[in-house]
Parts: sequence; C-alpha cells; structure tokens
Amino acid sequence: MTANYIGWMLSGIVLLLLVVAGAILHTPIRLLLAGTRTEGVIVGMDTTSRFSSGPGKGPMQSPVVEFVTVTGERIRAKGKSYSTSPSERVGDEVTVAYSASNPHNVQFLSMSEFPLVPAGMVLGFAAFIVLLWISGILVSGDEAMGDPLHILTTVIARFRLNPFRFPILFMLSVVIPLCGGAAYVLSRQTFDIRSNGITVTGHVVGWQSKSSHFNDNTTSNGIYPMVSYEDVSGATHTIRRSLAKPWSRLQTGDAVQVLYPVRHPNRGIVDTWDELYLSPVFFGFVTIAFLVLLRLVLSGMIRF
Repeated sequence: MTANYIGWMLSGIVLLLLVVAGAILHTPIRLLLAGTRTEGVIVGMDTTSRFSSGPGKGPMQSPVVEFVTVTGERIRAKGKSYSTSPSERVGDEVTVAYSASNPHNVQFLSMSEFPLVPAGMVLGFAAFIVLLWISGILVSGDEAMGDPLHILTTVIARFRLNPFRFPILFMLSVVIPLCGGAAYVLSRQTFDIRSNGITVTGHVVGWQSKSSHFNDNTTSNGIYPMVSYEDVSGATHTIRRSLAKPWSRLQTGDAVQVLYPVRHPNRGIVDTWDELYLSPVFFGFVTIAFLVLLRLVLSGMIRF
C-alpha cells in the first residue's frame, strides 16, 4: 500500500466523519439560527424505557413543553435529552425554536438538548485519526502520506512539529480547554449559588470516614464532618464537608452556614471560601500556567 494511497484513504474517512457530525448537528443548528423563537411552558415529563437508568434509580425523564406558534397553533414537544433528575420542573418556562413550515420540528434552547455528545464522539474519532496521521508522517518522514490538499504538511511546517514537539503541543491543546472549561463551569456554579442560592443554618451531626480500595486493601482518606440542615420546605438533608480533620476544626453540634440551589435543596454546600472558590481558582491558575507554557513553546523560547 503506497503512502499516497494511505493519504487518500484517510482523507476519505475523515471527510465522512465530518459529514456525519454535520448531519447530527444540522437540524439543531439550523433551528437555533433561523428558527422562530418563542417561550413555552413545561406541562409534564415524558418517561422512557429506552435507556437503562441502573438499579435503584428512578426512571429516565424528559420535559414536555407546550407553546403557541405565531399562527395560534398550540404545540406540544418532548425533549431529546433524558435524565433521572431533570433540572427543569413542571411550570418552568423554556425558550424553544421551531420551523415555521413545520412547527412540530422543535429545538429546546438549552445545552442539554443539543446532540453535543454524539457529534463530539464522531468529531473526537476524526481528531484521533488526524493525530495518528500526523504522527505517522512525522515518524516516517514521508510527506506523501499527507492529505491531497497538503493541509497537514502545512501545519507540520508552520508549527515546526517533530516527534518530540508534537506530543507536547497535543497535550497542551487538550489540557488547556479542559482546565479552562472546568474553571468556567465551576465559576458559573459559584456565582449562581452565591447570587441565587438560599442560605440556611446547619449543624454538624457526626463524622464520616472516606475510604478507598486498592488491591483489596482499604485505605482511609480522612474523616469528614457531616452537616445536617433543613430547606425552606422543612425537608432535612445531610451533606459532607469537603475539608477533613485535622484541617477542619468543626465539632459535633457546631452551627455552620449552608448554601443550596433553589431547585436542588439536597445539593447544599458549606458557605466557606474553600467550598466555593478553591476549585475554580485552582483550574483557572492551571489554565493560565499552561497558556504561558504554550506561548513559550510556540515562540521558540522552549525548544524540543
């Protein structure tokens, strides 16, 4: 099998995967950009048996939204994403986009309703092939393995890639978006619970030992305070403080402030700086550090 034939074959596979990903995202993106938008109301939950929720868990559910088109037609549409604990509740308002020619073709405008997972898996497989493809060109030194449009060989020349430099840039290209995304999501969660969360007083009711198992050996990772609190409805919840002894100086019976999201009163956290800010600050710092490293590598100040 010649190098040129390999290049053409891999080009066809990558192109096919891109077409598949485009087909998955075509309708949601078209409705997002050109669909008629309106507000709908969740009137119920659709339960399905197509997905296994696992033993001991509730059924998989997706919201059913009712909205009125510009022509006055009343439409009901089911969501495409199913979960054992949907974040939406009956009575919540949801923004939808629908096709004017076919109002039953509806897209809920929320991240969970876009087919990002299947499209991401297809695009990830395409990216994996491209990475192996570039590695093959670098190891063999045969540019004839490149694509017919010479895109890969241009990228190799532009970034001065070699068998040592390429893995470093690849790892940075993966770690930076992951850490940056984690910093963003955690920051949004912190901002949301600080702005919209409900504050109640909880009490330390006991301690819990967190253990890990490795090679049939049990190792204790720490003893953590357990905090109990009541939400506004009077329901009692118990959470674990993330700081273990001896760093946590809490004692049984101590009162602490607890914050919990309005829609999820069981997901409370103790109102302390480490519970709220430590994780987003850590991932933000790591992102900045790796961005600096990437800049140094690309500028040639660090050579491989």
